[in-house]
Amino acid sequence: MITNLVIGSDGFVGTPLCRYLENRGERVWRFDLKRGAHEDARVARLDLAGVDRVYFLAWEVGGAKYLYRDDIQFVQLDSNLKLMLNVFPQLQAARVPFIFVSSQLAEEYDTVYGSTKRLGEVWTHLLHGVRVRLWNVYGAYEPPSERSHVVADFIWQALQQGEIRMLTTGEELRQFVYIDDVCHAFHRALGLKLEGIYDVTTFEWLPVRKAADIIAALTGAKVIPGERRGSTPITPMRGKVPGWTSTVSLEDGLERAVNLFKNHQ
Repeated sequence: MITNLVIGSDGFVGTPLCRYLENRGERVWRFDLKRGAHEDARVARLDLAGVDRVYFLAWEVGGAKYLYRDDIQFVQLDSNLKLMLNVFPQLQAARVPFIFVSSQLAEEYDTVYGSTKRLGEVWTHLLHGVRVRLWNVYGAYEPPSERSHVVADFIWQALQQGEIRMLTTGEELRQFVYIDDVCHAFHRALGLKLEGIYDVTTFEWLPVRKAADIIAALTGAKVIPGERRGSTPITPMRGKVPGWTSTVSLEDGLERAVNLFKNHQ
């Protein structure tokens, strides 16, 4: 039986990833600051004995409204550097196969988030780990907060207020990818021990307004677009995980997400 250590196991992506691995019949060892200070990956020693694979997800992260705040750039820098300085040397010493979950924003150098993700990619390359970049993931449960992502924000507004007030006109483009597809991509990429950088996305550009309209149709909410025009980050595509493709359409994925959030509500 494969034993996995998931660093960042209780987060937005980590929680469904652990469930996915267990449903495959694999063993999962969870490790997350949310479980207690003894599992703070910035300082803790990792028990890597008997571990076959490591998923490195832990990061100072959130939606755009959190990542781009000027007042928390140094908080992100301090936290993410400590994570790398503590985790990577331990992975190097243990020589265990691992995957570093990066982001499309690793191509941006004007924010701490993008710059530290890029640094993590370089360090992973030096240790012969696997590198994947997430795009706009949705479908996992998120409570409303300053860190929640755009799809979760839209769903909560629709369910609680009956309307979706957008910050922009919604014309900006994004590539949305459903969480189940993401988990499959991670598992396959690590199993293949891929070199290079790979994108985990649908490779389909869609306006943010489309996601809002689908959620509105599913919930009976009203969409109220903003006046500001958003930007479309045209990130260079690095590659697709061999043998993997996204299978969940935006319509099906959003319907699943709305039902999930209703159950939590």
